[in-house]
This record gives sequence, C-alpha cells and structure tokens, in this order.
Amino acid sequence: MALLALGLASAMAVTACGGNNKNAGSSSPAATDAATQSASASTSASPSASPEAKNVTLRVGTWDGGDGLKQQQQIADNYTKEHPNVKVNIESVPDQYGTKLLTQVAAGQAPDIFQIGDGDVKMFMQKGALEDLTPYIQGSSGIDLGDYYTSVLDVGKLGDKYYTLPKDYSDIGIYYNKKLFDDAGMPYPQAGWTWDQFYDTAKKLTVQKGGKTVQWGVNLPGGWLRAILPLINSYGGSVISPDGESFDGYMNSDGTVKALELYQDMYLKDKISPSSSDSAAFQGVDLFAAGKVAMSMTGRWPVSDYKKNPDLSFGVAQMPVGPSGAANTICYAGYGLYSKSANKEAAWDYLKYLTGPQGQEVMAQFAFTAVKSTTEKLGLATDEHLKPFLDDIPNIKEFPEKTSEFFGASGAKAMQTVLDKMMLGKPIDVKKELDAAAKQATTDLATAKNQ
Repeated sequence: MALLALGLASAMAVTACGGNNKNAGSSSPAATDAATQSASASTSASPSASPEAKNVTLRVGTWDGGDGLKQQQQIADNYTKEHPNVKVNIESVPDQYGTKLLTQVAAGQAPDIFQIGDGDVKMFMQKGALEDLTPYIQGSSGIDLGDYYTSVLDVGKLGDKYYTLPKDYSDIGIYYNKKLFDDAGMPYPQAGWTWDQFYDTAKKLTVQKGGKTVQWGVNLPGGWLRAILPLINSYGGSVISPDGESFDGYMNSDGTVKALELYQDMYLKDKISPSSSDSAAFQGVDLFAAGKVAMSMTGRWPVSDYKKNPDLSFGVAQMPVGPSGAANTICYAGYGLYSKSANKEAAWDYLKYLTGPQGQEVMAQFAFTAVKSTTEKLGLATDEHLKPFLDDIPNIKEFPEKTSEFFGASGAKAMQTVLDKMMLGKPIDVKKELDAAAKQATTDLATAKNQ
C-alpha cells in the first residue's frame, strides 16, 4: 500500500510515514487532481443543533481511491439511509491531494470534512482551517473519549483541544517467520525482548553460502525515519526538543548517536538486513513472504495478505525495548471539520458516525480502528497477529512532525541526509554527521519560521 503524498504537500506530515511507502491504515494518500464540489445548504453552526433541521449536502475530502473509497462510500450510504435529509458527496483526490486541499483552504472552499495526515494537524489548525472539536465532543451530542485509544486519539489533540478524530492508524511491529526460527532452533520473540536480543537473533538467522547471503535475519526499514524513531526513543534519544524549538542536544544527543550507531552496525557491520541494492535485485518481491528474511520491521499493513499465504507461518512481536524502556511510533490518518463549513452541526453528526463505532465497524475490517469497543467486537484484540500492535499502543511516543509544524522543512531534511548517507553502504561517523545535521536543521528552522 502506498503512503502519504509529496508535492506542494511535501512539508506536510504525509511525508513522515511515507519513507517506507506505507500509510496509516488501508488506503493510499498519494492524491490525484479531481474533486467534485457540491453546494452546501446553510444551517446553524451550534454544536448542539439538530442535523435533521433541513436538507443538507456534505462534502467529504479524501485521498482514498479503490477499496478505501468503497469503504468510505459504504459508510456514507449507511448513514444517509438513517438520515434521508443528508446527502454525502465524497470527493476522492488520489493524486496531489495535499496541493488541492491547501488550494481549497486558501480559497475558503474546503470540504466540510476532510482527511488529514498525522503531522498536518498543527499546520491546518494554524491556517485556521480546522474547527475546534472540543465543544462538540463535550456537548449534548458528544462522544465518549474513554472508548478510544488515548495515544491514537491524541494525534489530533493540540494542547487541550481536539482538531481531528482518527480514521485509521498503525504502529510498528516485528514480523517473524516461524519456520525459519524453528529450522534454526531459535525461540520466538517475546514481549519485553531487548534490542540486543533482537540484534543477536537477526545475526544468528543470517545465512551465507559460498560467500553470498542467502537469508537475512531481518528486513529493516532503511531510511524511513518514522519507523526508526522507536529505536532512537528507546535509547533515550530524540530528534527535536519537546517544545519544537531546538535540535542541538537532541538530534545529536548520546541516545540518538548510540541508536543510529547500532542501526548502522546492523546494516554495514553484520549485514543482517538486505541493502537497497540487495532488495532491488529481487525486483519488488516481498522478501519476508518469500522466506528470504526471517523478520520484518513494519506496520500492520501486510497482515491480511500474509494470512492468505498458505506457505507462510508467521507471528508478530512487539518492538524491542531499549535502555530507556519501550517505545513505538504511529502512522495515522484522521478527519477534521472545516472551520468555514456552513453545515457544522450536520458535519459533526456525520464525523462522529464516521469515526465512531458504526462507521469504524466498516473501516476496521481493513485497518486498525481507535475505537476500543469496535476493536473488541471484531475480535481484533485477540487476533494473534494484531494483538502485539495493540499491546504496544501505550508505548507510542510523540513524533517530531506533531511537535513542530516546521520539522518537515528543517529536522526531517537534515536527518534524511544522515540516513541516506548511511544507506550508501559505507560507514559514516554518526556523531559527526548528527552534529552537522543539528546545525543545518537549526538554520533551516529559522528560515522556515520566517517564510
């Protein structure tokens, strides 16, 4: 599955989960240029107003196409059967979605409800495009926040206010091939295992014949920063200060240096993961499904396909624990309510349906839902391949694109330079490169703030 788009929106958090070409849940945010705009009837903007007052047309913007769009249309159809006075027009823009949405916001013509990537919440809020959902949540037609996973819900929260509600998401886990583990006499990974144990396991499962690697211990996520953050955070490192104002002492902290030195050793010292050229030689083959790697570090996206593979017996483990404890990260897509919508009360009623138990029962057949009751109803919490992801939700840490809306234009670029150099195949001086990255990120941050 493709992930979140670039283009004018490359500064948007869509890029954060895009490094490994994965998206928050089930659908592609790589967005196209075509959305149908429909007239919206005017009603009261009070959070407690009745959505049944008059006929209303709601516009919903999404980057979803294909199956993802079908799911959204099914939810809309289900809702309009119960609310015949409401028409829901889903505007699918599977290419250049971010560019089009920014243009619509600038023109005051954005959809009543629109899909949003995880690191874009603050940016759209500061543009004045997102309605504060807190009064709606707490109002007479509100929702029970206790029925949502807090770490997922909080992606859409800035300060003490909520601006988006979750569509779908994924954290990161470790897939393991049971047959390859059994053949090597290795025990399966267990919750609480450490990065040292992970590394040692991967080394023992890396097999060479005739001087050539025929099986790798793990398929690591290359230069995808979002997926590397759990390693950095579990070593006490970070890439930006908690207030989003500094890089020096964070991006080049001891914890970040140690974590990336370990990551480099995995690739270049012990070669436990295929390099980019190794992967390219297989021409797009899923190396885990093909039995070429014993473990794979990624989100929940491949679970459904792996379950359908009769030749693959696999398990999933939580992320390893570092010296500073457990850590995970998140890829998230949510929905916001347009601040200039003429149909706010009707839009809120549909938004809470879309992101609540009724709508999410459709969505959760293909992706993780943040609604606990739906997760339990569909048996996701007891599914052996999904439970480890859910068990790691409390360990999700804040990602840098949420900390600062300027991270994409500063720290992300600097960190990507370091990771790209590492992926070239020759060892780098990690501390020296991170010192330079912190300095460059500081300069770029000042520039971004002044634009």
